[in-house]
Amino acid sequence: MFVIVFRYQAPLETVDSLKDAHYANPDGVFGRGLARIAGPLEPRTGGVVLAEGTRAEIEAAVASDPFVTSGAATAEILSFRPVYTSDAQDAAALVGRCGR
Repeated sequence: MFVIVFRYQAPLETVDSLKDAHYANPDGVFGRGLARIAGPLEPRTGGVVLAEGTRAEIEAAVASDPFVTSGAATAEILSFRPVYTSDAQDAAALVGRCGR
């Protein structure tokens, strides 16, 4: 699993103008079905995506993201191995998919 941290480098007006393209990008984490949960940071200085796939898939998806290609945001990709969730059934499913 991966955490993608987007950090805005442009004014929010610019970021907001790219939001629809960010979600609709067919080659991005949403379009390719890699995103599991996502949302903006508070305060709105960026956003976070929890994604599932290979590193190569995640890197390619992030590289095609309109936030990144326009320079409106940078993206950091962090790999992690989930070992806990508050729901035991969800934890078993996540850990099983990630090869504990």
